[in-house]
Amino acid sequence: MRKISKTSCLLLIILLTNIIALSGCKKNTVSENRNKAVTNIQIDNKNAKAISITNPEITNISSVDKNNTVTKIENTSNFYISNIWLGYEELDKNNNMISNSETFLDLTLAPGETSYIAFPHKEYAKSIKVTSYGYDAENKIVSIYLKKDVVKIRDNQQQIENSKIHEVLTISDVYKKNDSNDKNTYAVKVKNSSQIDLGNIALKIGELKNDEYVAVNHLAAYNVLKASEEIEIDIIATTDADKLKIIGYSYDDVKEKANIEIDLKSHTATINK
Repeated sequence: MRKISKTSCLLLIILLTNIIALSGCKKNTVSENRNKAVTNIQIDNKNAKAISITNPEITNISSVDKNNTVTKIENTSNFYISNIWLGYEELDKNNNMISNSETFLDLTLAPGETSYIAFPHKEYAKSIKVTSYGYDAENKIVSIYLKKDVVKIRDNQQQIENSKIHEVLTISDVYKKNDSNDKNTYAVKVKNSSQIDLGNIALKIGELKNDEYVAVNHLAAYNVLKASEEIEIDIIATTDADKLKIIGYSYDDVKEKANIEIDLKSHTATINK
């Protein structure tokens, strides 16, 4: 496998974009709540309804700009939630259901934190109605069915643990590339601080404008990062964000024969063997 240069280099990337907000959305004020997350909490019917949806029904949706159909959600619990999804009905002009759909948010929300989430829809849909939602938290998978007011909680079979011993990458703050004519070009320095080689490193990047997330992207480099090796990775913003932030990453642990996913917000690690 080709060795990665220790200096600045171009990497082949796969950029998967999930637009979750509009640039004109109101600034969030949740900084005081982000440090109040409780861990090792029992998820049950009393506290499982952890998401508030600002507009569960959206009418007169655009058939032209499908990314313009968004709503805001808030984590109203006192624990971190991730792998968030919303189930919704797509309705025609006569209010007849034409499809059941789901939309996903690949972002961990801290208590009190908000995010915008988009609803992809068919061209002839005229309105959407949220009927369910779900998330992962505290080694549980939670599903809420709004029509019947039903809560379902099951164990998460994935191996999830504290990420402290698995956080083997030292990552700088994202910075603008001074030598680039493209204002959307950023860079970040990544160092393998472990004593083993790491493969298939991928960064999860949050794009923010006015301190709100407007997109979440995944940037993957199919290379091996040697022990103690440092590289610079170029990042192209997909929106007119004014700030980029690394909110997670993943890598292959060759020794353990596992893929490790690190969430830098909740500081948890998902071990995929």
